[in-house]
Amino acid sequence: MMDNIKKSRFILGIAGGSGSGKTTLAGKLIDQCGKIGIDGQLFSLDNYYQPLDHLSFEERKSYNFDHPDAIDATLAVKHLHDLCAGKTIHQPVYDFKQHTREKECTVCKPTQLIVVEGLYTLHFPKLLALCDYKIFVSTGMVTAVLRRVQRDISERGRDIEGIKHQILATVLPMYETYVKPSQKNAHFSINWEGEEIPGKATEGLVRMMRDHFR
Repeated sequence: MMDNIKKSRFILGIAGGSGSGKTTLAGKLIDQCGKIGIDGQLFSLDNYYQPLDHLSFEERKSYNFDHPDAIDATLAVKHLHDLCAGKTIHQPVYDFKQHTREKECTVCKPTQLIVVEGLYTLHFPKLLALCDYKIFVSTGMVTAVLRRVQRDISERGRDIEGIKHQILATVLPMYETYVKPSQKNAHFSINWEGEEIPGKATEGLVRMMRDHFR
């Protein structure tokens, strides 16, 4: 019975530094798997930042979102357990302009493939234990910083001075202290330079999904 449950679900964990291309890779894998009949969903740890309603807006702006304590790992693990058990979850939505959770949640139903993506996917032991396969994505520092700047300006309403301060004060130090060491927990590492998603790596992962659900 347990083998059948395991066979009906696959959790793929993707970690890496900010701007490494984790979200893009995850989206590509879900899209490619969908084309061969495997339904999947993105489970982003960005949705699980701690609620900061108890802090003033100025305090929230200076909060260290790049530290693992910023993630509500307990809730993320519970929600993953629920999805694996075939239950529907109400996933929090994070407002990156107000730096706290929105009141509305997103209803997520269980799917065959769940791609867990975030800075700390491979950091928390209980999250690691749930992942069937683990990937670490790395990229050059210049590429990563440029991607981060572009995202924070277009999607999160931040100004260039604020982004520069955050990168120097928290993003780079937290990457070296917490994110990079989690690479040792990966089954496979992808070094992504340039704009194009590494094709061979994506094809290999899609084949692995196909073989699992065969």
